[in-house]
Amino acid sequence: MTDNTWPTVDTELIDDVTLYSAKLIIPVTGPVIIDGAVAIHGDRVVHVGKRRWVLKALKQEMTAHGTIHERHWDGVLTPGLINAHTHLQYSGMVQVGQGTYDRFRAWELAFNEVYAEAQKTQPWKQWAEDGARQMVESGTTAAADIVTDLDAAGALASQGMHGIAYWEVMGWHNAEWMEKGRTELIRQLRRMNEEQLPNLGISPHAPYTLESEPFVDLPDIARQLNMRLHIHLAETPLEAGTYPPVLTTYSAADWSDHDWESYRQLKEVGKGASAIQFVDQLGSLGPDVHIAHGVWANGEDRRILRQRGVGVALCPRSNRITNTGKDAPVREYLEEGNLVSVGTDSLSSTPTLDLLDDDGTRRNFLRQQLFQHPGGLRRDDGADAVAVNNADDNLLFGGKVRLFPVHVPDSVQLLLQQLLKRLTGKCNFLHYCPPSFV
Repeated sequence: MTDNTWPTVDTELIDDVTLYSAKLIIPVTGPVIIDGAVAIHGDRVVHVGKRRWVLKALKQEMTAHGTIHERHWDGVLTPGLINAHTHLQYSGMVQVGQGTYDRFRAWELAFNEVYAEAQKTQPWKQWAEDGARQMVESGTTAAADIVTDLDAAGALASQGMHGIAYWEVMGWHNAEWMEKGRTELIRQLRRMNEEQLPNLGISPHAPYTLESEPFVDLPDIARQLNMRLHIHLAETPLEAGTYPPVLTTYSAADWSDHDWESYRQLKEVGKGASAIQFVDQLGSLGPDVHIAHGVWANGEDRRILRQRGVGVALCPRSNRITNTGKDAPVREYLEEGNLVSVGTDSLSSTPTLDLLDDDGTRRNFLRQQLFQHPGGLRRDDGADAVAVNNADDNLLFGGKVRLFPVHVPDSVQLLLQQLLKRLTGKCNFLHYCPPSFV
């Protein structure tokens, strides 16, 4: 091997750096930093560390006439949050989210009524961009946004956010899908691509709105296009399994040999497979997939998700408002080692798009479940479910996965607030999310 084949370790000198400093910085990985700084050159994070160390390092890396522009934040700097499941185009449907429903179907009917009325004026672009603005204002800088109407596809880009716009596929029967569904999907994705959106994905809606053929085809199409998939799964009681939570290998003999037209058909004849087990048999799950909700996932379902490398976006407030019948098994997900993150869902099913409001609800669920099932977690208290954007994007969006305790355990939070009060005289947290940092 010649010397020419080895990459050079020399770096070009830089001439312009923006330095964001604060009394306290919470990095993506590693301990908190007191009197820290984040140095950014162009769209790249150059250094994160003690302010004095960062300045010393920059002196060796900058040109003689290089300039450092410093902006000091009187609070705590954290990477931007990632909303793992939302529908920004429904941000104008607040009245639906403010309702009270005795079952999921009742919420669904209320949603359909308002959606049908909105179709007359199609305010999707305005509503979606307003939702994206609300996210940025509450510290979210990337999202998995499901798009049902093309006008809403540019919401994330309109606010300089990262993430993926997932085109939603729903309402297709097998014969119709095979006749024109694939062609229609490619046409829609091509139109979205012409808008020069940063990242696109595909969202097969759910096993109760799509028959089997789309669930077989869509993973292949997505992988050919190097796109991720995002599925609503185990959200409703209809999707719960009734078999004992043993390996699907033992229960599948009762149902897997039949070519089911749909999951609904399987359930109508009394088979007990869960929706997760059903789409897994169709080959729809893999590490390029994350699901939304996962409320009705039993032990075997959670094992399948772990084995396939599928993450779960928990939407605790939305599940309460739409009345999915129970809360997500947060304790089990964390104890068993499933990859979890948090999403707000849309304003048609949640009061705000502030991700930390949902994470607070998730933590409350966890406390209740720990009380009901003594023994506790053997890790932290599950505070690591909020994903933060580390300039590489999050695993759920196809980049490097990092989960970090932005919402710290109560005991640590109290100590952190006392420390922050001594340093700055304030106890509020500022979520820092400049476009160049994400």
